[in-house]
Amino acid sequence: MKRAVTFLFRLEGGRPLSEKEFVQFASYRLNWFKPTEAQRLLRVAQDLRLVELRQGLLHTTFDPTGVEVPVDYRPPASVLERAPPAEDLFLKTLRRIEERTGTDRKTLVGEINAIQERMDVQVEVAALIRARALGVDVSDLLDLARDAIVKRSP
Repeated sequence: MKRAVTFLFRLEGGRPLSEKEFVQFASYRLNWFKPTEAQRLLRVAQDLRLVELRQGLLHTTFDPTGVEVPVDYRPPASVLERAPPAEDLFLKTLRRIEERTGTDRKTLVGEINAIQERMDVQVEVAALIRARALGVDVSDLLDLARDAIVKRSP
């Protein structure tokens, strides 16, 4: 896991990354994982305390210059196994919006990403905001979201 985190941060010269950049690099840019799996990668890195969120940006909690990573590095799928098996809050919210509104997933993800970028919030929060805007009841998910956010906070 430390190699994966190191590789992602080295892509941008070691500077701090937003959560969105971390996920996009691991999914779209490097094609390591699907976006939802890249979210899990981020959660695992946070759970293992390899990264921490400070002032809206992810920082490594270790010195990545001391970690050797091959140029063609690709993390094994097993790095995701450290993530909790429970359904991801983002996916749960997304699925509920799909079921209640009939809106297709691609459109919803685009709308949620726009909210996330515009409001500078975590993807789960953006999904809950979009759900509420569409009239989808997500009140039962608010405690889960609050717990997830508190768990990630320094």
